[in-house]
Amino acid sequence: MPAVHHRQILIGVHVAAHVQALEATLSSIFENTPLPFRLRLLPDPADAAQARVLQETLSTFPTLAQRPGPVQQGAAACFNRLVDEPADIYVFLENGVRVTPGWLDILLAALDSDACHGLAGPSTNRCWNEQAVAPRCGAAQDALWDQADALLARFGAACVPLEPLHSLADFCYVVRAEVVAAIGAADTAYTHGPCWEMDYNIRAARAGYRGVWAQAAFVHRAPPCPAQTQAQNQLLEPNKQLYQDRFCARRSAAAPPAQPYHGHCTGELCHHFAVPEHLRIFVPPPTGAPSAMPLAAPPAAPLLSCIMPTRARAEFVAQAIRYFQRQDYPALELIIVYEDDTDLPANLSDARIRCVRMPPKTSIGAKRNEAVRLAQGELIAHWDDDDWYGAQRLSQQAAPILHNLADITGLNDVLFMVRAQKEFWACSRALFRRMFVENVSGGTLVFRRSLWERHGHYPATSLREDSDFLQKTLRGGARLCRVSGRSLCIYVRHQGNTWKFKEGQFLQENAWALVPPPPCLENDHGFYFPPQPSASALPAPPLVSCIMPTSDRREFVPQAIRNFLAQDYSPRELIVLDDGRDSVADLIPVHENIRYLRLDRKSSIGAKRNIACELARGELIAHWDDDDWMAPSWLRSQVTALQDQGADICGLDKVYFYAPEERRAWQYVYDGQAPWVCGGTLCYRKDFWRGAPFADINVGEDNAFVWAPQTKRIATNPAQHLYVARVHTRNTSPKDTLNRRWRSYPVEQIEQWML
Repeated sequence: MPAVHHRQILIGVHVAAHVQALEATLSSIFENTPLPFRLRLLPDPADAAQARVLQETLSTFPTLAQRPGPVQQGAAACFNRLVDEPADIYVFLENGVRVTPGWLDILLAALDSDACHGLAGPSTNRCWNEQAVAPRCGAAQDALWDQADALLARFGAACVPLEPLHSLADFCYVVRAEVVAAIGAADTAYTHGPCWEMDYNIRAARAGYRGVWAQAAFVHRAPPCPAQTQAQNQLLEPNKQLYQDRFCARRSAAAPPAQPYHGHCTGELCHHFAVPEHLRIFVPPPTGAPSAMPLAAPPAAPLLSCIMPTRARAEFVAQAIRYFQRQDYPALELIIVYEDDTDLPANLSDARIRCVRMPPKTSIGAKRNEAVRLAQGELIAHWDDDDWYGAQRLSQQAAPILHNLADITGLNDVLFMVRAQKEFWACSRALFRRMFVENVSGGTLVFRRSLWERHGHYPATSLREDSDFLQKTLRGGARLCRVSGRSLCIYVRHQGNTWKFKEGQFLQENAWALVPPPPCLENDHGFYFPPQPSASALPAPPLVSCIMPTSDRREFVPQAIRNFLAQDYSPRELIVLDDGRDSVADLIPVHENIRYLRLDRKSSIGAKRNIACELARGELIAHWDDDDWMAPSWLRSQVTALQDQGADICGLDKVYFYAPEERRAWQYVYDGQAPWVCGGTLCYRKDFWRGAPFADINVGEDNAFVWAPQTKRIATNPAQHLYVARVHTRNTSPKDTLNRRWRSYPVEQIEQWML
């Protein structure tokens, strides 16, 4: 799910009940919200006695800003306190909730999917309306993660309006600033009872802003608080009547005697509902707005010491220093522990950096201990020399510690960069939990220095010393906050990694997915993948002839041609051979790189491929199946794979398949002994074809070509995400999706690639 950047997000937590659960709510926000945000506590005590209890609880989080108000004002008034402060996005959360991975990204994507979407809410376990899709979900951390994964797989990017009642609930209520500007404040006449949020939803709808339910986002609610439930029940009937007074035209327009109240409003199904001329859409903010009460200035950030053990990685160290210097955390030092002068780059001129030399073959654990011993900071951060770090990594990891929500933080959900192959891999959240102790990457720990002093040092080893230290602190009572690291860290895989494993295959092959280079790496891409020599120093790239046999595939041909024209590889041509009853000549654009040949008799696919190869001007030939999808960089990736590996044939041995009518997807994974690549993905040298032309058959001609007895080198293209084969009723070869080689795959991911 793409993240939304460059806007101010303000999260407010309405604290009226479940005071004991506040720490869990706040921790879940910091754990699962990688986007930058500001946080406000909105205390709403029921009486003076609860106000004292609440203030005592809130005092344990002295650095979190509060927007206090009078006793028992209710959710609407607390919402008004939140939206009084400038922001682009307001998130109103009920205390006791626990948000889960991806929650806010999914909600914001739902808002961004249509300009008319102004409010959004997630799925949950307990709610009176349709949002309660997981009533049996427990509160254990694993249960929450599993539920979030299940909803994402089930719903993807889907979002639906909650009409006719506009019943978006207020336990997690996400609102655009434009909505607040259009309709003003929430109506506080509902006091601390229900219906205020439906009032707000309806006014927003009449102002042109729809409320939507983002079904894949999941926010878990705590069990109801008895005292709060009693108060809500007492106000249910009065507030239903107030709601009808506001929105029922029969009541607002009727002459005495007034029309009776209805047992249930039917919303948009009734033509008397929310008639604009009888409706007050804009409610002015309350007088004495809380903006008059300034927020306390945050305390000065304590010094944070980054510790970096290293050996024989001077190039990586120089880049790691650049990442250190970019950090937006204000008070930093970096301690580099090395063994030889060649371990360090030249010209280390930053006064915040100290270098400490240790004897050769000192373990990583011993180097970490020496760095912490010399550190002057209250906080310590692991700063591995070979990984990529975003500029906000330290500030986001330090925040839960500084707010007294955790003693140690670490990152999860990070990408894996395989530098040699120029690949980026993501693994499922479940697999990440299997791979990493406590579901965090040990190289990303940030912790209070007192943990090291109190619980003991790192073991003197060079493998697992970080995870062993983490487990020791947790056994001693330290609190861990797991922060989403997708935009904060990339685990760089190279020959010198201490931990050896095969990306894309380790533990569970179908839990890995190749992904495009992340946008966050844009400024550093050149370091990891240096630009090739200038074009003048390189031979001209070879012409590639794309061959597309087709027959009565009118519905597919236009997209195949669009895919060809969108390619970023320039020297190419497309040869279309058509022997169908219904000629597609009218669909072929006049283009210098496209040739169309109408055959006068029916021929096999193998025969048509041979004719096209004979006509091809290029020294390389690529198959261009008329019903499949190819990304704009597909052809370039094929040429690169063929040439870099000195091969005769290249293609994919793992292929994604997509059935749009069923909205299902699979990955086909070849596991045979003989080398093989998929026929639709073939790219080969014309010289090789001359010695092994295609058999004159309709099915299997491509496999026979790949397995021809001629001596050859077959290369595998790693860019699996650039090609998606379509499954439909008219496939030339049947697709046995129940075969063990076919593995179910999230359809939303496939559809995202094809956008």
